[in-house]
Amino acid sequence: MSTVLCADIGTSSLKAALITGTGESVAFSRRMFLRHYTAHAALEWLPALRDAAAELAAQQQNGSASAGAGDTIDAGDEVAAICISGNGPTLVAEDGTTLLWNAPVPAAESETSTQTALPPEAAHSLYIPRLLAFKRMFPAAWDHSPRILSGPEHLIWQLCGGTHTSALTILPEARYAAAYWSSAALAAAGIPEAGAKLAPFAAPAARAGELCREAAGLLQSGGLQIPQGTPVYCGAPDFISALAGTNTLHPGAVCDRAGSSEGLNLCTANPVSMDGIRTLPSPVAPYWNASFLLPESGTRFSAVKQKAERLCGRQLEFAAFVRSCMESGGSGTVFAEGWRLMQEIAAQIKEGMRALSAAAAASGTPAPHSATVTGGQAANDAWNQMKADVTGMDIVVPACRDAELLGDAVFAFCGMGIFSSVSEGAARLFRAAKTFRAGKAPCVHSPAEAPAGSGA
Repeated sequence: MSTVLCADIGTSSLKAALITGTGESVAFSRRMFLRHYTAHAALEWLPALRDAAAELAAQQQNGSASAGAGDTIDAGDEVAAICISGNGPTLVAEDGTTLLWNAPVPAAESETSTQTALPPEAAHSLYIPRLLAFKRMFPAAWDHSPRILSGPEHLIWQLCGGTHTSALTILPEARYAAAYWSSAALAAAGIPEAGAKLAPFAAPAARAGELCREAAGLLQSGGLQIPQGTPVYCGAPDFISALAGTNTLHPGAVCDRAGSSEGLNLCTANPVSMDGIRTLPSPVAPYWNASFLLPESGTRFSAVKQKAERLCGRQLEFAAFVRSCMESGGSGTVFAEGWRLMQEIAAQIKEGMRALSAAAAASGTPAPHSATVTGGQAANDAWNQMKADVTGMDIVVPACRDAELLGDAVFAFCGMGIFSSVSEGAARLFRAAKTFRAGKAPCVHSPAEAPAGSGA
């Protein structure tokens, strides 16, 4: 049974899993960062992967890595490949100087003001404003670094020994080029020298190189069997990996990706131009992705949870806090604010689903009837049932709730030649665990089942 080590670099933590060729996540680890939102955030990523590898190995040795459907991995089994994804456009110099994708830049030269001043050639780039900010904020790192890489690409480059050939920029699909850069756009923005610092484009599932001796020793130090020379594959920006991991790559499929913010993503047959909808290419041509964003919904809920913890004088588990908020019905002093915020977020989700239904109609796309959720909220049954009740849509929870990691497995197995396309890999690896329907008890699926509308 081929097993791949999948890792996703988030803003505040690194998640990693061992995933088999049937899509089973047989061991999982999450390592929190201490330096996020500092100029040295990237220095934590390789040590975090080392610690995650040790935890994954411990789960194997303790026998807790066994999974359903007969999938197990023995403590002596070697990892066949590595695949890395992460958030972008994070920028990292070779010395680890980091500008996170959402880190603030000096007010006088913020991303917004820079964007409005950009020439037409660079106006649609997500990266050029951040490159300009990086050069202003970290001139020494800019001048002395031969390469400026994005988040997951920097870790991939480290794993492969920092070789010239392993320095790559993952382009999700050819139509994303305008959102990245071109030589003409860099020159028009006044940073033509960036062309020599930025790594060439590579597609998700491309083989970046092989695990170097030093990195292999680091990952093996905790007991994980992962030899030098193990192939390292390109994942994708975490948003793209989540679409692959939820198998929402065909028209009419919806991915609800919840974290610090929440994005409802509809795969459409054609591009959409509507107020409140952001349209980007799907990672699978010729389709597109229409997004409805709920900015900072998760961050706001976490702040309310922390406030309730101060009032209670103790920490509250997320599931227990959600349940208490719902049971309060908006009364009381501790959980009422959480209940009101949940009602507000639910109303926004309903509005978003309506907007996506309108986008589907305008783009010749089948109307969506379900949404596959990923992220922290996917683990909370009460929240998922509430979404189903409010929206009237089926809410599908994947067996692998951290969809970015399953997406990485899709890319790795495509790179290994096991699947011929990302669409095939996503369809083969995705499985639903539960489906929540309005006014009904949740349906728990066996490994062989695939609920209607899930895309499985």
